Amino acid sequence: MDNLGELFIKMDQTLKKSYKSSWITMGAFAALGIPSFIIVFANLHFDPILLAFIFGLGIVGGAFLISWGAEAAQVDISASFAIAILALIAILPEYAIEAVLAWDAGQSYVEASAAGQVFGAGGAVTDKMERVAANVTGANRLLIGLGWSAVILIFWLKRRSSLDIKGTMGLEIIMLVIATLVTFLIFFMQQVHVVVAVALIALYLVYLWISSTKEAEEPELMGPSLAIGEQSKLVRRLMVLSLFIYSAIVIIVAAHPFVEALVESGLELGIDEFILIQWIAPLASESPEIIIAVLFSLRSNAVAGLTTLISAEVNQLTLLVGSMVGVFSLSAGEILSFPLNHMQSVEFLLTAAVSALGVMFLIHRVINWKAGLILLVIFLAHLPFTDSSERLYFTYIYLAIGAVYGIFFLYQWKSGKLSTGNDPD
Repeated sequence: MDNLGELFIKMDQTLKKSYKSSWITMGAFAALGIPSFIIVFANLHFDPILLAFIFGLGIVGGAFLISWGAEAAQVDISASFAIAILALIAILPEYAIEAVLAWDAGQSYVEASAAGQVFGAGGAVTDKMERVAANVTGANRLLIGLGWSAVILIFWLKRRSSLDIKGTMGLEIIMLVIATLVTFLIFFMQQVHVVVAVALIALYLVYLWISSTKEAEEPELMGPSLAIGEQSKLVRRLMVLSLFIYSAIVIIVAAHPFVEALVESGLELGIDEFILIQWIAPLASESPEIIIAVLFSLRSNAVAGLTTLISAEVNQLTLLVGSMVGVFSLSAGEILSFPLNHMQSVEFLLTAAVSALGVMFLIHRVINWKAGLILLVIFLAHLPFTDSSERLYFTYIYLAIGAVYGIFFLYQWKSGKLSTGNDPD
């Protein structure tokens, strides 16, 4: 009993030691989830726009806490199983939203099938099935168009030099190339076939396994994650576990009402629900990851920030796409492929084109500021255009620029000038 008392006294003294602003920050983000609990369990009703804002804040708060906990946990992670569990926990926000959408899509599939509707690749789909593709494609394009570009441009503004990634990200780039090719295949098949879904999940597990065999590096922690990481082993592990559990509960509670509030907000504002699901939902779940990557770039460690975002991209093009088929099938009560209509297929094609251009920048191994600017400008330019035919034009733009960089890469490789930092004008 005395030992237990001494332990808590030591914990109290340790927590009080500096990092005051970090503890306040964590407390503030934890508090963002409290209104979601009150509204859900008290069954309160407010305007859907207000509800979307409140539940969105809860998800953002939970996502930040998970990100800080995941970073701090790197101090103790070594075994492959631990890495796999950590990875699954860290991606919970986006997956919680996608799971809600995929489950609702499965229910709508059953109802429509009972009413006589026939589904097939390139054919009709329900509105709820469209939302699934909206979220997954929006999340991936947001990571590259906003996240990658921010890291690259901020690094250049601070250092006035290109970002040198030689000797890093080899595994991530290979996996991203494979995932991008599969995304192109999904467009041509006009469905996420169940076999493709299984293959994507298997690919991600292989990625985790290979990553786990790499020699662990000392993590560069900052802010709240540094405050947690500096604690004694027992205190650190208790804090990380507490953050994961609390955040998971907040996100699970807020995810479904957040999606419903977004849809109702679209109806109230006259905005296409597809657009809201495509951009607002991923923005809530992805913002912590992007902000943390930007902070790395501000600390002149843009390689770590970009690696984080590329890993997230691999994650979402493999496990997220594959798992949406699994949840859809589970909800429908039978093993199914996920059919896509023309609009959804174009969204996957555009996402594949964005990823392909990103790969073309990465394989040069020295990334110029122009790459970041191109990604940002085209991403922002395409947002107002929602028609599939209009988005096809942006697909062609991405592919054309990617082809130019690909040809330039081959020229550099053939002439022995690869990784000089020279980009095509």
